[in-house]
Amino acid sequence: MESEARNQNNDYNKFFYATMCHVCKRFGDGVRLPRCGNCRMISYCGQEHQKQHWKQHKPLCKAIQEALQEHDFNDRGKDSEDCDERKLIFMMLVSRKLGRHLKKDETQMFKFPKECLICHEKDDKLLEVCQKCAASFCKNHKDGTEHGDICAPLELCLCTGLFSIVEGNKPSDVDLQHISCTSTFQNMKDFIKTFGNIQTFENIQTISPTDSEILYNILAAKQSEHLTRPLTLFYAVRLLNYVPKSNDLVVHVLGANIVEETTLTGWKVLPRLIGIAIPVKIIMIGPELTRKLNLSHTCESCDNCMSREKKCLTLEFHDVLYENYVCSSSFVKPDLVVGFNLDIHEHELGSSEETWAPSIKLIAEQNCPFILSSLTRHAFKKQTDKISTILDKEIDYLYNGKNPFASLSPFRNVAPEYVLYMNQYLSIYKSLCS
Repeated sequence: MESEARNQNNDYNKFFYATMCHVCKRFGDGVRLPRCGNCRMISYCGQEHQKQHWKQHKPLCKAIQEALQEHDFNDRGKDSEDCDERKLIFMMLVSRKLGRHLKKDETQMFKFPKECLICHEKDDKLLEVCQKCAASFCKNHKDGTEHGDICAPLELCLCTGLFSIVEGNKPSDVDLQHISCTSTFQNMKDFIKTFGNIQTFENIQTISPTDSEILYNILAAKQSEHLTRPLTLFYAVRLLNYVPKSNDLVVHVLGANIVEETTLTGWKVLPRLIGIAIPVKIIMIGPELTRKLNLSHTCESCDNCMSREKKCLTLEFHDVLYENYVCSSSFVKPDLVVGFNLDIHEHELGSSEETWAPSIKLIAEQNCPFILSSLTRHAFKKQTDKISTILDKEIDYLYNGKNPFASLSPFRNVAPEYVLYMNQYLSIYKSLCS
């Protein structure tokens, strides 16, 4: 993917790399990248692109300079944990001076500065940039096993980001007509290979086999972002051997936010996979939701669920905490409750910012299966422990491990898990009452 064609839509603020021009995303051998002379945290290929971005960068640049006058954040710290803690403090201080939350690309400026990804060496003279994944490494780690293990997913992360700038985020259509309750597949890759309907332009001679493979991986990764939630839920339903007890299947999605709102198209696969002649209602609940209008979908010639005149899928939105929804007149008792990538462990019990305890207790009162996914191994363990602490008893789970229907779209993270995937880990409870 040629860097010169990476910024046709000027949507360059979708992500940040310290090793490339923030505007055109060019990097690598032969590309001169002087840093901003004030904050020293962002680079441009020349004055033209620096001037183009200055109006947006100026407030952040000023806040960074003010923060650096109060604290020295140039020291890399005693170890990776100490380094990450210093970055978090730096981010919080800058955010406070700005008077707002940092945007995604701004957050990445602090999490992924120009330093060795492994040991956090900051001396430019000792750093080299990988031409594939665009990460920086010192000479001791550039050819090491740690880099080798994460280079390919980091490269896919970069390519997916560059592709999104040019092409946007619209996913490929899934072949709904051939999906049914008798469909067989073992994981996300298997499902997309069978039903993804991805066109990679393999017959175009100007695209090499390698480029065609990269393009397929990009499209599969983007499609998986829309499919990981319904397929994770279906996987849980299958492990639970769950049979609906009423005339419809009601699912509560806790902590729903903009990610759920931008990946709604994937839910169309769920009624076909379940293959039952009752409608499915997905109720999204979370204070960060912005969508107000409910949606419905009707299967076309769907032999496995119901006649095409009936709505087989309804999506409902409530921009409140779960405890407020349960107490409202809109409340509908769930058959299943699911939380995707929640931060139940984030705040200590008793803290004013801790809002999950009442919700967890209310989920237990529903006496129905609870499905919980996590981004990291650390959060995975913390969240299951937190649930037991909130309910003051050890809660048995049916399944606790890696999720075969996690997203295929990687994104960068700090050590020790340098690459993360949405819904990477999964816990399935028959009930929080048990």
